Amino acid sequence: MIAIAAALAEIALIVVQRRRAPAGAPKEISWSHVAAAPAAGVVGWLLIGGPETAWDDLWLPLFFGVILGAEAARSARVLSGKEWAGWATACGGGAASANWLLATPLPFM
Repeated sequence: MIAIAAALAEIALIVVQRRRAPAGAPKEISWSHVAAAPAAGVVGWLLIGGPETAWDDLWLPLFFGVILGAEAARSARVLSGKEWAGWATACGGGAASANWLLATPLPFM
C-alpha cells in the first residue's frame, strides 16, 4: 500500500511538472538523485525488517524507486526551485519502493 501510494504521488508530481514546467527548466536528471534513490531503498528495506527478496519481483522497486523516483525528484526540484525538495523526493520514493518486496500490503503486519 505504501509503495502504491508513493508511486501514484510520484506520477502525479511528474504530470504536474510536465504541464507547468518553466521555460528554462533543466531537462536532465541528476545522477546524485539516481544514486540516492536505491540507497534509500536499501535503508527502507532494512527498516521494514529485511524481508526475504523474491528476485523475480526486484524489478518493481528498481523501476518505481530508481527510475520513477529520480524523475519525480527532478520534477520536485523544478517545481519548488529548491534542491532539498529533489533530495527528499528521491529518498522518500526510494525508501517507499522497498515495500514492493513485502508479502503483505502493509509493513509490520
